[in-house]
Amino acid sequence: MSGYLKSLLLLLSLGLLVSACSKAGLAYRNLDWVIAWRVDQYLDLDSQQKAWFKPRLQEHLAWHCSTELPRYVDWLQRTRDLLQEPAPDAGQLEAKMIEAEQAFHAVVQQTNPTAVALLADLRPKQVERLYARMEKDNVEDRQKFLEPPLQTQISERAERLEKRLKPWFGTLNEAQQARIARWASERRDQNRLWLENRARWQSEFRSVLDQRDAEDFAQRMSHVLENRRGAHDQQATQAYEQSRQAMAALLSDLLAAADDQQRTQVNQRIASLQSDLAGQICAG
Repeated sequence: MSGYLKSLLLLLSLGLLVSACSKAGLAYRNLDWVIAWRVDQYLDLDSQQKAWFKPRLQEHLAWHCSTELPRYVDWLQRTRDLLQEPAPDAGQLEAKMIEAEQAFHAVVQQTNPTAVALLADLRPKQVERLYARMEKDNVEDRQKFLEPPLQTQISERAERLEKRLKPWFGTLNEAQQARIARWASERRDQNRLWLENRARWQSEFRSVLDQRDAEDFAQRMSHVLENRRGAHDQQATQAYEQSRQAMAALLSDLLAAADDQQRTQVNQRIASLQSDLAGQICAG
């Protein structure tokens, strides 16, 4: 997905902030600026488009902080309760992931009309620049994630995950490091599958956007935006579900191998995130 579309859906990321390193409160307070900046970075909006987009973004943010944030806070509390158990199993953790995905989908549906209307109003030069920036991102990602030898991809995958987990667990023990290495190896050509699926999605996105004057554009583009992971493609859907299951199994094993200090650190970090988000809830 392009950075522009990620920005429109950045609202969604607040349901998944357990992977974030920054303070949730600070991120949320600046969300209007971040989204507007990212959208303009990819689309070069003119003054009229910016004026149209700003109040709609504010409406989405007001809806989000009054309706969705309370759900995230509740989700975090139930996640904390689950992690207090001696050994949460993979099925329980996957259920939490599915809940987060449902929260993501709720935001997509809420923001879709705005995204579709903005896309429909793009001029040819703006579309050209969007495509050029999408392709630039694609080239950079292929160079970073696909061109290295497979074994290098696997080792770098493990390193990235260890880096993301360190703020939550602290220093990982040998058993945890070995489990992450096994997970990274089992995912083998995940980078290739990810980039191929993104290419298929972008091809569909571009095909629909190029026909933005069509009467059914809004319906077709809404479908594209709501199926970023190729929900209409059985193979892509199965691959994503397998990836989610593998991550749930990994987290279950990491928690089983965690000592008391690590569990305390995980709990404290989620509690801090929960408190930050609770402080951003606003009246509807």
